[in-house]
Amino acid sequence: MAMTMSSLARQMGVAALLLAAVLALFVAAQTGERRLAAASGQVELAAQRQSALGELWQLARQAESSQRGYILLDDPEYLVPYQQATGGMPQALRRLDLAFASAPPATRADIDEVKRLIDAKFAEMHSALELFRTQGRSAAIELIRTDVGAQQMTQIDDRVRRVQTHETRTMIEASRAWRVGRWVSLATTGTALAASVALLLLLIRLARRHMRSKEIEAAELAERQGELERLVTRRTEELSELSTHLQTVAEQEKSALSRELHDELGGLLVAARMDVSWLEDRLPSEDDEVRAHFRRVHETLQAGVDVKRRVVENLRPSLLDNLGVFPALRWQVADTCGRAGLQCIERYPEDEPALTPEASITVFRIVQEALTNIVRHARARCVRIAIELQRDTLLVRIRDDGIGLSPERLRAPRSHGLAAMRHRAIGLGGQWRVRAAEGGGTEIEVRLPGARVLAPAEPAPTP
Repeated sequence: MAMTMSSLARQMGVAALLLAAVLALFVAAQTGERRLAAASGQVELAAQRQSALGELWQLARQAESSQRGYILLDDPEYLVPYQQATGGMPQALRRLDLAFASAPPATRADIDEVKRLIDAKFAEMHSALELFRTQGRSAAIELIRTDVGAQQMTQIDDRVRRVQTHETRTMIEASRAWRVGRWVSLATTGTALAASVALLLLLIRLARRHMRSKEIEAAELAERQGELERLVTRRTEELSELSTHLQTVAEQEKSALSRELHDELGGLLVAARMDVSWLEDRLPSEDDEVRAHFRRVHETLQAGVDVKRRVVENLRPSLLDNLGVFPALRWQVADTCGRAGLQCIERYPEDEPALTPEASITVFRIVQEALTNIVRHARARCVRIAIELQRDTLLVRIRDDGIGLSPERLRAPRSHGLAAMRHRAIGLGGQWRVRAAEGGGTEIEVRLPGARVLAPAEPAPTP
């Protein structure tokens, strides 16, 4: 009886402590919810500030482009965006002041400087238009050619970028705090719920005064362990599927962005070059300085075209869609190894197998990521890349003669490049392995099942 009373007292004490823990956890959960709301508000405010600042910046850019187009071409339609920007400026300034009303003094000082510079820029553009109306195009162009407008826009750009950098940092910190707070809140709430359930079970057990046997406890423990293992397996599969989905979405976004840059930005740069050539033909000059300016504009536009082409190729190589994965790989390997000073030995099948689009981009990205890691970390002199079709398996092997990977490096949580390659291979039902190569260096081997990577053969046309 004494033992029973002692056991009951201990259980009552445990119940009291558990109840206090539940209350504390619920208080912590409420505190976490308030922190989440505060972090969410910071993210929203930072987004509003960036939107208001970006709108003001865009209006200044729009006004400058419109004013110069009007002066150069004497076309009243070019002046419409300038007038729209001038009319929309007061409302944009009000939104900017409202968004940054609670900003720190340093940020407010930057915003005031941006407003002052924009006022000065609009005054300079207005002066150029007045000169154009009163003294003609030559006087207005002479004013435009001075460094005043360019310096003002440079100062505006620097100030705006500094404020945007600060707001982006604030948004990232608030987002990180929100994510951490969210997980903490979920963990706290889950713990409180689990504690409440445990408390309820304990109270029922105390009311019934029934002690469960060791066999039942062992059976329940085994059942819970099995359920936990199944839950872990299911969550791992879900995370793998999510990673594959995110990689697919990222590739789609890169492809879409590549097309937009190629079609729209490329068209704009070509049109700009044609306009400059037209101006150079219509306004011939024997002045060496004028010719040098025209030549510099041509060189700058050509550099823009080259940058656009390089960005487009990095986002989504056109060779991959037009000629296939092997030409795209040859170009990527030649470009990367050429810039890094690496010797590369490649071996591909004589007849390129028909791969699905998903398999093509997967093989390309795996080789691309492997080359990036080799250039950044391996200190290698030579890289060997081999792709083979062995029965029903596509084998991809990348090997270097660098310093190799330590076990700590392989297990490091920041090995995102290795994790990305592994997820890409697993996403197609394949196998991924990295190991130390014979003679030094690292070897990455990927095996992809042919049923998942080979495109189905097209049926022969009926006669």
